[in-house]
Amino acid sequence: MKSAPNLLDATETAEETMLPQELAIVESAPVTMFERLACDPNVPVEKLERLIAMQERINANNARAAFNAAFATMQSALPEISERGQLTVKGTVRSTYAKLEDIQAGIKPVLEAHGFAIRHRTEWPADKAGIIRIVGILCHEEGHSEESVFEAPMDRSDYRTDIQSMGSTVSYGRRYTTLDLLNITTRGVDDDGGKPKVAPSEPAGYDVWRDGMSDTADEGLAALQVAFQKSKREYREYITKVEPDVWGKIKLKAQAVKAGEK
Repeated sequence: MKSAPNLLDATETAEETMLPQELAIVESAPVTMFERLACDPNVPVEKLERLIAMQERINANNARAAFNAAFATMQSALPEISERGQLTVKGTVRSTYAKLEDIQAGIKPVLEAHGFAIRHRTEWPADKAGIIRIVGILCHEEGHSEESVFEAPMDRSDYRTDIQSMGSTVSYGRRYTTLDLLNITTRGVDDDGGKPKVAPSEPAGYDVWRDGMSDTADEGLAALQVAFQKSKREYREYITKVEPDVWGKIKLKAQAVKAGEK
């Protein structure tokens, strides 16, 4: 009978020269195996460290691959967020933006459905006086995470206290790092020169069509996509541009239907 590959001998060579079956054993090695090796006085510490480091690299690569695959699947379910917030200066609306609470309400069910979570960390860099740093962290259930960093001074205003100005910067940073991490678009441009848009009128028969699309979602994502493409253009444009949150929920409903089930 052919003996199993020797893990310790395998680590004496470069990782890329190991046989596939040897790498498979390292990847699936349980914690108890490392414990046994650590208790064996005949096992050199250097070899044990190399074996553990290899396992960590394999785990990290697997987690990154799972993150990327889940993120790609999640993208089509993420909604476009309406810019309901307004920046008003002396009674005049200078720009519109997507509110943080609207962003959170739109993305939370999608993130949860695909194994993601997002959080933020606030820092005060010692080498950048007066700067507030907001770090957005998107993490996946398999262990991989990615970050987006936003830095800005206190958002001072004649109408706010310093504490409120700091809170404004933190909220601003959380909003933009979230949009950046998830590649989310908002309706309109938040550029200090925009004007609030008036939502177009609902097309005739739209409400009946929307309810029908929700019913079609019970048949799965493929059926929903076919029905959507066959629908009137004005219906498709209205639900994606004016009611993206509604469309996102309908797609989530369709994605929840398992293959073969109705």
